[in-house]
Amino acid sequence: MADKIIIEVNTAAPSFEGLHDITMTDLPPRRKPYLIMAPEDRIGTPHIPVDPEKVVAIVESDYPDQTQPNAPEDDASRAIAHNLIEFLKHEVNHGRLPQNLLPLQSGIGNIANAVIGGLASGGADFKNLRVWTEVLQDSFLDLFDSGNLDFATATSIRFSPDGFHRFYENWDRYAPKLLLRSQQVSNSPEIIRRLGVIGMNTPVEVDIYAHANSTCVMGSRMLNGLGGSADFLRSAKYSIMHTPSTRPSKTDPTGVSCIVPMCTHIDQTEHDLDVIVTEQGLADVRGLSPRERARVIIKKCAHPDYQPILEDYFNKAEFECLRKGWGHEPHLLWNSFDMHKHLNEKGTMKLPSWDWRSSEEGMAKNA
Repeated sequence: MADKIIIEVNTAAPSFEGLHDITMTDLPPRRKPYLIMAPEDRIGTPHIPVDPEKVVAIVESDYPDQTQPNAPEDDASRAIAHNLIEFLKHEVNHGRLPQNLLPLQSGIGNIANAVIGGLASGGADFKNLRVWTEVLQDSFLDLFDSGNLDFATATSIRFSPDGFHRFYENWDRYAPKLLLRSQQVSNSPEIIRRLGVIGMNTPVEVDIYAHANSTCVMGSRMLNGLGGSADFLRSAKYSIMHTPSTRPSKTDPTGVSCIVPMCTHIDQTEHDLDVIVTEQGLADVRGLSPRERARVIIKKCAHPDYQPILEDYFNKAEFECLRKGWGHEPHLLWNSFDMHKHLNEKGTMKLPSWDWRSSEEGMAKNA
């Protein structure tokens, strides 16, 4: 415990008293299980116990949380939300999910907002929903207001400025249905698995075998931290990655493909993911072999401009590797990152062929 404690009192926010469930965890080997059977279960106290003798200062502030407005939904994010919600309906119809689903976890961003917004506008399709997640966004307020969400628990709330205003103005409506916990509880694999959470997150890129890169653009530039995506996707009942098939680029009107032969950095492995969804379609890869996964991801998720390129890569890799008895998860290691290389050098991932490098060298020699 700290020797000295400084307390901040922020008058820009209403009292959050009673909104928290604070637990003090023992160190191993005396650590006990978290006895949580439902998102609304409390196992701790609504406050952090401190020794008053250690409080050396109380600082008053009136600064509101500094957040940015949310990016507006676009056609791609709405199509992704539609594809994912249709999948959830399909699972309910086949008896693999209850009508009120299982507790939902959602990452942050406009796609995540669109998915939760789609559940809010879904009417009677999904009622009595519950949420077990790390961060709450604006669309969860819509889900509360729709009457479809019964309860939500998270570690933090990340609303837009308008969202915070709406939250505070309707405090009495939202507070009884909300609980904030420490990250060690919200991201506990034990609880995530017990509750059967449906984990939904957005990657930087996904490869044809369902490995995902959630953090590093081109394998090197940190875009964001890993957050809780690995905690949830590894332990969830349904592990879902949703992404646009392409992202905007200044040098290519189609954009950069988010479906690639091999991820330049891997945060979630093929063993962690069940479903890949883009605006093009949804690939349910549960129970599929690596080569089956590759075919369905390319067919269902890749942008039409990139499908032939990815199919050509896979066919060449399968042919070369099967000849050598390496056919479990075929790759052309000398070509795996050619789409990324071509983007770096030519401004586009659209390869003229997978022999583009040798073709250019031959043209240079003949010039």
